[in-house]
Amino acid sequence: MENKYKLWVARDKNCFLFAYEDKPRRHDNQKEWIGCFFSSMKNSYFPELTWKDEPIEIVIRPTITDIDAKAQEYANSVTDNEEIRELIINAFKAGYNA
Repeated sequence: MENKYKLWVARDKNCFLFAYEDKPRRHDNQKEWIGCFFSSMKNSYFPELTWKDEPIEIVIRPTITDIDAKAQEYANSVTDNEEIRELIINAFKAGYNA
């Protein structure tokens, strides 16, 4: 189970921050980055990143506050067999620690 996502972050010449699925290319004429757009971001994120910098690669991982409860809930929804539930719980937890 893959629980992390790699994205590229770049700031355009107007100081707006964007995330891309792949490494974007600088487009000087339009004062922006060109790439597979993912999302805009709060401008306060990555304050050290400027238009002059190259894009940076980041890794995002989902946060689960109570992995034990989530694993138990999922296992209970899948089967009533205690042995299989235990296997599912262990696999679920291992996936979030990858």
